Amino acid sequence: MASSSEDKRLACVDVPALPLQCLVRREPELATLPAVIVNELHPQGLVLWTNRAARQAGVRTGARYGHALSLCAQLRAGLVPDAEQQAAITAIAEVLRTFTPLVEPARQEPGVFWLDATGLARFYPDLPLPDVQTRWSAAIRQKLLDAGWHAAVVLGFDRLATYAIARHFRGVRFFATPEQEAQTAARVHLASLGATWGIAPKLRDELERLGIETLGELAQLPETALRERMGLQVAMLRRRLAHDVPMPLAPELPMPEPVASRDFEPPDNNAERLLFAAKALLAQLIPLLVARRQAVAKLEVLLVLDVQSSVAQPLLLQPAEPTLQELQLLDLVRLALDRTPLAAAVKTLRLELHGVAATAEQLALWKLQGQRDPHAAALALARLRALFGDDAVVAATVRSAWLPEGQFAWQPLKKLQIQTVRKPADPDNVVRLPQQPRLHVVRRLLSQPVRLPPKPEGDRPWRLAPFRQETVVHFDGPYRLAGGWWRSLSQTDRCRDYGYATTDRGTVLWVFHEPARGGWFCHGVLE
Repeated sequence: MASSSEDKRLACVDVPALPLQCLVRREPELATLPAVIVNELHPQGLVLWTNRAARQAGVRTGARYGHALSLCAQLRAGLVPDAEQQAAITAIAEVLRTFTPLVEPARQEPGVFWLDATGLARFYPDLPLPDVQTRWSAAIRQKLLDAGWHAAVVLGFDRLATYAIARHFRGVRFFATPEQEAQTAARVHLASLGATWGIAPKLRDELERLGIETLGELAQLPETALRERMGLQVAMLRRRLAHDVPMPLAPELPMPEPVASRDFEPPDNNAERLLFAAKALLAQLIPLLVARRQAVAKLEVLLVLDVQSSVAQPLLLQPAEPTLQELQLLDLVRLALDRTPLAAAVKTLRLELHGVAATAEQLALWKLQGQRDPHAAALALARLRALFGDDAVVAATVRSAWLPEGQFAWQPLKKLQIQTVRKPADPDNVVRLPQQPRLHVVRRLLSQPVRLPPKPEGDRPWRLAPFRQETVVHFDGPYRLAGGWWRSLSQTDRCRDYGYATTDRGTVLWVFHEPARGGWFCHGVLE
């Protein structure tokens, strides 16, 4: 049964200063002392997080550690590596999944979580909805406190509003209507926003000089003027306040450890054949860990023996340090098989890998050795140049221009550059579900825009023949793209109005209207 409009709820949980809470959990004596998180334990290290006692002593984020010590002699500092923060996020997400299966951690801002709160009334049909919401929100906060985490919980309707209220206020809050939620969110100061939707301090200070300190005051300003004066970051925040940007929940689901098995018929007790079977299983499992950016910390080998009771003989192997090297793991399996007497032949061999976060060097080495050979790629490109000329191998370079077709240029590629990019924000043991709706991506940009038939007025169908034997059924836009706007607002020869035209065959066209040329043009085909 579909949920009613009142049943569609979203909750935001904010665990403030998560790195500081991780430090206090590790060193409880720091709870009553001035404490900071630094990027390195050096006088020139930067202060990243401060607790209340440190702030009262005058220590601010961004200061040098040596300067902070001169302000507060009792100051304590610590390091919280990214792996420790990610482990804390994973632990908190597991706690939250006991209340709802759909949980989305904000990986760019550790400590922020969104929860799907739809359908609460179905679990407690005999209680009024406000009582259910109060109990559910309070239970989340209490369970986090029992686990050692201080948090704020906000149950509402809008993603940005619940986030802002959770960042600004403390405790538990819930809202019966979107209007009540919007009124409370309007009182939130811009300085309360974090990395997810916060704006740069310089821009925030400029807005404060203009008397704009809260989200409600920002929402009163026109988006176009904000974009021209303050830039895209502030304009996008203003657009999100107007609910013009869809922000669906993108929950993360925990993934099981990689497991693979091999059955033997007839059962086998030959160590070499068992070793070769383990080698094939490792070749299947290691790429799964690499996809999660993990390395093998433990290898569990389970031998199911061919006896009446199907006895399972487990072997737990641990390398000297987490690794992605198949030969190292295979050598451990060989040694374990050699020292393990088997009471019967092996009916099933089962391998399970337990991973931890891998380093960028481990991932890069595994990828270069296992998938790509940059030297061979450079030789292949050199042969193409010799056969077809230097212009046959080109790469796109970015240029400064206001027209899309002028924002890149093709330049001869003289040297192949292999870059290893590590994605820092995703967790190690979860998979992120795709967001809906899907964003449009230009798959084919036309080298020369094609003129389209005139767009009719009103609701009359827009037929694209003879360009395409299709009819536009939906149009998004227009979105103005202008160059030289600072010269004259009435200058129309340097502007285009872009839009997305969806046809009756499901094709999405990237089109624009250019006043100087007096018509509509197709610039690309999207998917």
